Amino acid sequence: MDDERRRDRRASSRQARQPDRDEDTGLTMAELLDLRKPDIPQLRRGAVVEGEVVFIDSDDVLVDIGLKSEGVVPARELGDPAEDLGRPLEVGDRILVSVIQPDDEGQAVLSYRRARRERRWRQVEDMIQSGEVLEVPVVDHNRGGIVVDLGLRGFVPISQLTSLRREGEGSESREELVGRLADLVGRLADLVGNNIHVKVIEVDRRRNRLILSERLADRALRAQRRDELFDELEPGQVREGIVSNLASFGAFIDLGGADGLAHISELSWDHVNHPSDVLKPRQRLSVYVLSVDREEHKIALSLKRVEEDPWDTIEEQYPPGEDITGVVLRQSNYGVFVQIDEGVEGYLHPSDTDPADVAFLEEGRALPFRVLHIDYERRRLRLLPAFEHLDEHGEVVPESLEGTYAPPDEADDHPAESEDEAEDGADAPTKDSTQSDTAE
Repeated sequence: MDDERRRDRRASSRQARQPDRDEDTGLTMAELLDLRKPDIPQLRRGAVVEGEVVFIDSDDVLVDIGLKSEGVVPARELGDPAEDLGRPLEVGDRILVSVIQPDDEGQAVLSYRRARRERRWRQVEDMIQSGEVLEVPVVDHNRGGIVVDLGLRGFVPISQLTSLRREGEGSESREELVGRLADLVGRLADLVGNNIHVKVIEVDRRRNRLILSERLADRALRAQRRDELFDELEPGQVREGIVSNLASFGAFIDLGGADGLAHISELSWDHVNHPSDVLKPRQRLSVYVLSVDREEHKIALSLKRVEEDPWDTIEEQYPPGEDITGVVLRQSNYGVFVQIDEGVEGYLHPSDTDPADVAFLEEGRALPFRVLHIDYERRRLRLLPAFEHLDEHGEVVPESLEGTYAPPDEADDHPAESEDEAEDGADAPTKDSTQSDTAE
């Protein structure tokens, strides 16, 4: 019995020592007060913290960084927030600030200007994920690349530069290689003071390392311009472009965002053996848009259609019976090919030439011919010799001809016509029949 009384007294004593608890939460008064205490950070000099702007005037800016009272950014420590924000600082903006003087029973003294480096590091780390393209000034160079300024010093290696176009590598002699390297350093120096577009590709804050790429930035900008270009392009437009590459089948023209193909047949109204005969890499020119395939991202271009087609007025310029001057391009078993004008060729069928005429029909020689027939399908004039316009020395008498054509420096090498084409040409009016028609 005595033992039971002692146990009851000990239990009552423990209940008397326990503090009162809230009926709803089950927490003591002390625990409830602890919950209401703000989590006040412990600041140290030089720390960079984030806060919210709560007040702005000409003398200072107040920033809530979670202390009992707002921290103050004096005007001399504010710098130029618009440089980072793109606009004036406003109440409600969240900014990074550096602690100059921790809170000591008063206001903490902060600096927006001194936190700029930390802000830039965080921004460039975000840029790796976002893929943002920046325009930055080139401030220095060395043998390995260039140094740019984006609030931090960044490095662009030569391998990531597109402003330097290095052509012909791999085939130089030792002397040429040394000369090219010396020239390369000079071209790197020429970039200092210019602005270029770059993308962030590597960030290592511990090693203070920031690597950027102009090559990737150009690729991103080109993709953006390509989308804009395909929205703008329409067949029939005339655009400016640059020859980016030459192939046996045609020329690729950079239109500023995408390349279009001008087939070899669309390079000139004249016959073209190879695109390099009429074009050079990096050449600027005007092109005519033939077609645009937005799904396949293909653009068909023409150089010759920028100029007037000489065959649009061929009958007015070279009516049948007209005596003109042309340059012999070549002889073959199927006839003689003659250059009459740019984009206009003539053809003499073997049946229309006497054996004695062959001596006159030398390649590259300017001779008089008579237009016999206009072959619109093959875009070719059927010709006859008109050697009565030659003087005693075998030279053309220009005043005796109504049309003339100045011979080019080098005659184009046109492919031989097939026997079928030569036979088809025999169906045209003959020399005798034309002469009789003219006489009538």
